[in-house]
Amino acid sequence: MKRSAHTVNSSLTETTNNSSPKRSCTPRNKLFVASNSTSSCSPPSNDMLTMEDHIQSLISMGFIDRDLNRKALIKANNDISEAVTILTSSNYYDDDLLIPTETMAPTFIGPLTKEQLEHQQTVPSNNNNNNSNDSNSAASDEYSTNNFNSFTTNAFLDLETKVYGDNWSIPYKREEALGQCLLSATKLALAGTADQDRHCVKFMEELIPEAFRKLQCSHPVNNWGFEIQSGVFDMVELLIDLIAARLSYPPVPVKLLETLSILFDHDSVFQRKNKTKAYDRSLYDKQLDDRILANPPSASAFSVYNRNETYGWLCQIINRFVLKDGIVNLKSQFHNEKTLTAIEHNGLLSPFVNCMDYIFMDKYRQLFSEHIEQALDYIKNLKEQDFKAKSTNSIFELLSTLRKICSAVWPNRIEQIEQLHLNLLLKMIALSNFNSKMNSLKELAKMIENATSNIPSMTKASIRREIISEWIIDNSILSKALEGNIDQNQYVEKVRTLMDFIAPKILKQDITTIWKMQ
Repeated sequence: MKRSAHTVNSSLTETTNNSSPKRSCTPRNKLFVASNSTSSCSPPSNDMLTMEDHIQSLISMGFIDRDLNRKALIKANNDISEAVTILTSSNYYDDDLLIPTETMAPTFIGPLTKEQLEHQQTVPSNNNNNNSNDSNSAASDEYSTNNFNSFTTNAFLDLETKVYGDNWSIPYKREEALGQCLLSATKLALAGTADQDRHCVKFMEELIPEAFRKLQCSHPVNNWGFEIQSGVFDMVELLIDLIAARLSYPPVPVKLLETLSILFDHDSVFQRKNKTKAYDRSLYDKQLDDRILANPPSASAFSVYNRNETYGWLCQIINRFVLKDGIVNLKSQFHNEKTLTAIEHNGLLSPFVNCMDYIFMDKYRQLFSEHIEQALDYIKNLKEQDFKAKSTNSIFELLSTLRKICSAVWPNRIEQIEQLHLNLLLKMIALSNFNSKMNSLKELAKMIENATSNIPSMTKASIRREIISEWIIDNSILSKALEGNIDQNQYVEKVRTLMDFIAPKILKQDITTIWKMQ
């Protein structure tokens, strides 16, 4: 069986195999955007040879799409009469898993060498059309999702061999492994059973974050041509559908929401690369009506240097998320019977942090005001035992998210968030528990680093250094820190950071304490 694949890898190469009547170990017209990619093929079985005969017969009858013919034969158990019935059915083309692929070029994506980039730019866009009858993908045969009650395990296992490592190779066509896994997982999520399949869980929690981090944030994204960018955007839309569906039931899908934050980040490599893409108002505006959330800034809002930076694709996926009931389902997660953790609160609130310039502020306030209050109440009601865990990073990450949201939406509440943050640190450092003191000093050291940074984005997102300094002095933070385990190297390093920061304003009582310790 000859197959072609459409994938994103670490480099772009195009290879074509010499036709052989017995065996082919290199897919025809295989276009890679990857560093290295290998494939192996097995000799065709007698059943497949018979199927090929039937495919030729169907072509002679006027059914010219080989891929659809093959799908129909598989669905009909290689019965040509039944296949004809399927092909002539009015519902056949409505199945989103059975999409004609004769115009799709086989591709993979990843980093490009200079020679590969030149090759991509010189190859005609219709390079593969002349051989479409010979090279249409059979990947969907292998990854069949006809059984909608089960996950496409074969496609997932295939993806695992391609996504991880430096020489990655990620398919970006709907009928191939990633697309099939996304479609399959979405159907299970809509049925509320996605978490019952261990492969599907691993796909959602491990493979998706890794794959889409590379598709959205890796430097090779800048070298991919329009066809590949469009293919990746198709995969993004399918992932939006999956996340919206998975949010319809507990528990909170934290890993998927972390990936959603990447998809909605206007500063990701992918979004920056495609910032001039137009927004298609015919897709969602009429259907959403007053529920529309994202809208490209008007031309008058742009300077002469960025008036074409509409981020149309970003706005489209945000509104697609709304259309697929993503917002409704996300909000329902705040009302689960089980109390949400800091990680879950942060996961639910963080997706829109980095796209605030492209959504309607009034609409956001209307949707999320009550949930911001819920998160603040959660932090205010934390108990002493919550501070003694080895890591309280999730609490501080939630506070950081809340501050970023308020900076954009409720600037008059920033002071409240900052005070809550400092009060939390004061409670933690006042405890005798080592983990509590260590965690508070780690966070304080990070806060000091951000406040004294020369990077504007870091200082903007931090509490001002004069506020931190005044708080340290007023609450005798150094003295409280010195009451801890100062024979522990990491602890002492954090105390030293604190001392260096407030050295010009250090209190006499702190000096006395240090002297006595000597």
